[in-house]
Amino acid sequence: MRLRIEAYGCALNRGQAKELAEVAADAGHATDADEAGADLVVLATCTVVQATENRMLARLKVLRERGKRVVVAGCMAGAQAGRVLKAFPEAVLIVPRDYAEFPTLLGRLGGASAIQKTAGSFSEAVEEVPVADGCRGRCTFCITRLARGKLRSRPENEIAERVQELVGRGCVEVRLAAQDLGMYGQDIGADLPGLLRRVCAIDGDFRVRAGMMNPESLLPIQGELMEAFAHPKVFKFLHVPVQNGDDAVLKTMGRGHTAGDFREAARRYRAAFPTGLLATDIIVGFPKEDGKAFQRTLDLMAETRPDIINIKAFSPRPGTPAFRMNDRPGRPAVQRRIARLQRVRRRISLENNRRFLGTVQEVLVTERARRGGVLARTAGYYPVILEEGLRPGTVRKVRIAGARTGFLTGRAL
Repeated sequence: MRLRIEAYGCALNRGQAKELAEVAADAGHATDADEAGADLVVLATCTVVQATENRMLARLKVLRERGKRVVVAGCMAGAQAGRVLKAFPEAVLIVPRDYAEFPTLLGRLGGASAIQKTAGSFSEAVEEVPVADGCRGRCTFCITRLARGKLRSRPENEIAERVQELVGRGCVEVRLAAQDLGMYGQDIGADLPGLLRRVCAIDGDFRVRAGMMNPESLLPIQGELMEAFAHPKVFKFLHVPVQNGDDAVLKTMGRGHTAGDFREAARRYRAAFPTGLLATDIIVGFPKEDGKAFQRTLDLMAETRPDIINIKAFSPRPGTPAFRMNDRPGRPAVQRRIARLQRVRRRISLENNRRFLGTVQEVLVTERARRGGVLARTAGYYPVILEEGLRPGTVRKVRIAGARTGFLTGRAL
C-alpha cells in the first residue's frame, strides 16, 4: 500500500509516528505518498487542548469528504474514540499501547506491496526517539495521561540500538522523548542519568537532547542528571514545565510540586550550566487563578528567566477533573494576562540572547532554517541562524553578530 503518515503534537507522538512509518516500510509499504496518491492515511493525533482537537476533527472531516481510508492513532484514539468515530465512522483506531500490532493491522487493511523504501527516506539529521510512554503524574487538566495510561519504559539496550541505527543513517541530533522524561525507568529499575550515559557511549558524531521533565520527577535525580549532562555529547537544554507560579493553583492542578521546587531546579541548572537553555510552560486562566496568583507567575518568570516560555490558555478537556471546576477567570482577563506574559517572555529572551553578542561559539549545524540559511546549535542549545550553506553535522566556530527574540545570528569563522 501507499501510506501517508501525518503526526501532530509532541515529540513523543512524532517519534512514534516515525517508528510506525519505518515498520510499514520494512513490511514493503511505501510511506511517502501525498494525500491524493495515498491508499491509506495514518493520523497520529493530538488532543492536548481544544484548539488542537478541533484541528484534528476538521482534518478527519476533509479526509472523509475526499473518500480516503484512515487509521487514527495517537492520543485521540486512546482518549476520545467516540468523538473520532462520530466524525469518521469508518476510521480504524489504534491506541499507542497497541502499536506493536500495526503491521498486522496494515496486512488486514490491504496487505503488503512490492514497493521498496525510498533510499534516504529516514536520513533526517534530527530525530525523536521515544523512550517511554504513559505517566505516573496526577495533573487534573491532562487528557494525555488518560490516552496513554501507565508508565511503560523501553529497555536501555533497545533505545541504544535505535540511537545507533539513526546515527548510522546520518542523524546528528537525537531527541529523547517521553510524556515525562524524568520518570524514565521507574517501572523497570532504570533511570534517566543511566540512559544518558548509555546513549553517550555510542560511537559517532552526534548530540543528545533530553526532553520535557516535571519538577517532581527532576529534583530527585537532578544531581546525578547534571553530571550526565556534562558529557560533551549532551546539549545543555532543560525543559521543565512549571505551569503556574502560585502554590494554591499548582495544588488545584495536581502538579505535585511548588513554585519553590521549580525555582530550586532552575537554580541548580543555572549553577551547573550558566549558558545552557532553560525552557518552561505556563497555563494561564486555570480555575482559582486570580490577579494575585498570576502576578506570582510573572514574578517567578522574572526571577528564573527561562529562555523559552511556552504559553497556553487553560483548555478544559473532557474526562479530566479540571473539566468540571468552576471559578475560572473570564476570557478578557485571560487574554490580558497572556499579552502581559508574552511581553515578559520576549524581553527575557532578548536580554538573555544579548549576552552572546560578539562572543565566539562552537555550533553544530542541524537543519535548514525556515527563512533561508541553516540552523545551528550552541552547546547550550541556543539556535544560531547562519547564512552559509553548511551541511547538517558540520561543526563550526562562529561569531555571534545578532541577538533576536528566540534566536541568534552569526558568521562562520
